[in-house]
Amino acid sequence: MWAVLFRHFIAVGLLALLAACTPSTPKQQNDTSEPGTPATESFAWPAALNPFGDGYPKAGDPCRRLGESALTVNLLDDSAILVGCPGAPADSAAAALVTAGGKVVGEAQGVTMISIPQGDANAGMAEAAANPAPNQPQ
Repeated sequence: MWAVLFRHFIAVGLLALLAACTPSTPKQQNDTSEPGTPATESFAWPAALNPFGDGYPKAGDPCRRLGESALTVNLLDDSAILVGCPGAPADSAAAALVTAGGKVVGEAQGVTMISIPQGDANAGMAEAAANPAPNQPQ
């Protein structure tokens, strides 16, 4: 009788061990993102756009500021910030920046490039030239 129970116990143990070793298919996760919002966590920023920062306009946002590179050199302006948002111009991140006053200036490698005006970089220059400081020779 003990031998039968022992064999039964061994058989159940082996079945449990085999069940634990069988690969299971991972559960599919539901997409909880907003429609029109790209999955930025999985987005690989192209180095060719020279992205920097941890979000624009604030940390954690999906867009990034873009630095000077072969793809951006003709889009940079001293009176604007060049920002890139993953996805198309109609996606929510890019559309929000355009609604706030930005202008779509290009698209490259899955990124919409937007110029955010910062005001006239030369404001006051003409006035300063017309009225030099008293200590400066003319």
